[in-house]
Amino acid sequence: MSFFRFRVRFIRGVCLFLRVLLSYRLAALGKFLRSPARQRERLRQLHARNARLLRERMIDLRGMFIKIGQFLSSRVDLLPEEYTTELSKLQDQVPPAEIASILQRVNEELGPPAEVFSSFDETPIASASLGQVHRAYLRDGECVAVKVQYPGIEEVIAADVRTLNLVVKIVKIIYRHINLDVIYSEFSRIIREELDYLQEGKNAETFARNFAANPAIRVPKVLWPYTTARVLTLEFLEGIKITDIDAIDDQGIDRKEVVRILAEAYSQMFFFDGFFHGDPHPGNIFVRPGPEIVLVDFGMVDRITAPLRQGLRRTFSAVVDRDSLGLVRALVDMGFIPLTRDIRPAVQLVERLLQKYRDLSPREIKAMDIEEIGNDIMASLQIGPAIQIPNEFILFGRSVGMLNGLSSRLDPDTNIIEVAAPFARRFIGGEAEGLAGIAVQARSAGRSIIRLPKLLSEFLVTTGRGETRVEITSKDVADELRKISRVGKGLILALLGAGCGLAAVLLRINGFPEESLWAGVASGVLLLWLALLLRRT
Repeated sequence: MSFFRFRVRFIRGVCLFLRVLLSYRLAALGKFLRSPARQRERLRQLHARNARLLRERMIDLRGMFIKIGQFLSSRVDLLPEEYTTELSKLQDQVPPAEIASILQRVNEELGPPAEVFSSFDETPIASASLGQVHRAYLRDGECVAVKVQYPGIEEVIAADVRTLNLVVKIVKIIYRHINLDVIYSEFSRIIREELDYLQEGKNAETFARNFAANPAIRVPKVLWPYTTARVLTLEFLEGIKITDIDAIDDQGIDRKEVVRILAEAYSQMFFFDGFFHGDPHPGNIFVRPGPEIVLVDFGMVDRITAPLRQGLRRTFSAVVDRDSLGLVRALVDMGFIPLTRDIRPAVQLVERLLQKYRDLSPREIKAMDIEEIGNDIMASLQIGPAIQIPNEFILFGRSVGMLNGLSSRLDPDTNIIEVAAPFARRFIGGEAEGLAGIAVQARSAGRSIIRLPKLLSEFLVTTGRGETRVEITSKDVADELRKISRVGKGLILALLGAGCGLAAVLLRINGFPEESLWAGVASGVLLLWLALLLRRT
């Protein structure tokens, strides 16, 4: 019976996607027979109808569909208002599960609720895709938020992952130049990790430590004696939902200041902590007088690896400096644009997009013709045979998009790029120093050497197809030769330094203290020389 139920869920999910996609295809067929005004009105009605259909079906299906709807609801900077308004109801207004099943889950994980809590509100304060949150009071009177995972949600997520897999394959057939495989694999990984509430509790504590010095950011405390893999108990913090504009204004809270605090908090996560909250939809962010921002729900998080940090450093440097060539080179190195053809068209396109969008506020972007933005997106997809999104950028891009949507709703005139610019500049100029910096640069040099055969192979293949254009100056050659020479010297110095160090140990063991001392000094000098050389490189 369970197999049949989840097979029906799979079919319903795929049919929902196809129904929405085909409705726009059919609407496009007759647009030449209508006036522009009538076509716009017809499209607006179609948006409203599809948005309502998606919300109703997503509520019915729950699981991963709620997550997708929450993400779409925050993209007020790009999506039509009909979608964002309708799908915003999924942020924390999902119909709750039956209280009996919730209490049964609590009983299984913590014991009889009446023995654990002095009171447990049966009406949840929030219902989401994987679980719901109830206010409760512990025996000592402390007010807490108890997050309880829905029974059987693991099987639901497994069925949704299969649905998403098929949808991705359909999109690849229709739009051959878009590769969504990495989106599928990364989103599937993240949603499964969210099922572990113990890990979510550890994530909350990490964020609390990272923002301990920032009084404007509040993270609820985890109560570990009342937390398991399926029940998470946290300190209860009151706050106003970040999109409740009227309530925020009634409290006299400066919305522009709220946007600044939120943008700076995420800039710290992205640029310095290397660990960020990946689900900033309005149901997870609250505002308090001060202003203060309360972050909740730490199941969807991600880390920024060292290679990703290097790529981001180059990318942000290029955006801040309006360096289109540098931006394209960074995108190529990070794997967004395949290195299979002349990059000059990409540079020209990026130059135009930087000039067009770099300094626009969310209000100005939303005022633009959606068809114009669509044309720019399609033009971007033509710069390579298959636009790719590396796995590590899926959650990062999702978070940035949702943040931009939130800031657009709070204060449409604030450009979050400008708010984040000081952090980006510090990040760009904040190369690691000392021994840590030397180690990072040594690893970078090692990766470059390891990648050399692969890059050479790609170069020969593209050259053989006549798709490569080489533009190089004598200065470029001289610079690269100097770098290669330094790497070679570094390897020799490393071997000699290690050899002298080993000799010092052996001499000491065998009773030659004076000779051992000289060998140790020689090893130290050689390794210091190596450190200076790597720092220059």
